[in-house]
Amino acid sequence: MVIALFTDFGTRDAYVAQLKGAILSLHPTAQLVDLSHEVDAFDVRAAAYLLDASARYFPARTIFVAVVDPGVGTARRPALLVTQAEKFYVGPDNGLFTRVKEREGLKVAYVLTQSAYFLPQVSATFHGRDLFGPVAAHLARGVEPAQFGPCLADLVRLPYTRPQRLGETVIGEVIHLDHYGNIATNIPSAMLTEVVPGQWLALTLADHTQRMPFVETYGAGPQHQCVGLINSNGEFEMALPRGNAAVHLDVRVGARVILRPRRADA
Repeated sequence: MVIALFTDFGTRDAYVAQLKGAILSLHPTAQLVDLSHEVDAFDVRAAAYLLDASARYFPARTIFVAVVDPGVGTARRPALLVTQAEKFYVGPDNGLFTRVKEREGLKVAYVLTQSAYFLPQVSATFHGRDLFGPVAAHLARGVEPAQFGPCLADLVRLPYTRPQRLGETVIGEVIHLDHYGNIATNIPSAMLTEVVPGQWLALTLADHTQRMPFVETYGAGPQHQCVGLINSNGEFEMALPRGNAAVHLDVRVGARVILRPRRADA
């Protein structure tokens, strides 16, 4: 079984190496895959989006160790999720699994309480190495999910605005700014089926309205002007060809987005 690792640990310190060492000490033949260790520190909301964007392309039976855990050592619960897609997610119950749970569907979840599956000494500040990694190793070795603790019925869910359509108007929000400066929203392509490349949009972003061309790919629009398109995750995105749209438009995650079709000459 693949064990996929997703954290905000960075790569300059020993944390990722220690996490991998803890897993391999219990399961030397485990196949470890790094999704990312460069999530912005403590940013659970961004991590929830990136985890979902990554996990959707992995096969059933993959075990994800996801640790973006600013509440480590507090009363927040350690959890194991089994989704309808037959994937496993191990990490803190702090909203990190909100998007994968909604997209894949939750089959069952457990609170991790059985210390026999942890390292002998559990640090209050490093559950990734001492708790989540070892649980993933034991899971990969064949331990049944129900052995790790009792069922968990009330998982923490991050609050966010669901996209909606009102006539021709589509309303959503900014959910991610990637390292290119592209602005991803939670508006799915299914809400924009009547908008075609070459059409123009009236875009209201953070209470400022502007005219924006809708294009098929980054290089298809006018240079030095922000464009709208459907990104590789199937969501509406704003981009500045060969530039940084997030800086150009001065936008932040959570900003409201309102789209309306508009004639090119309007």
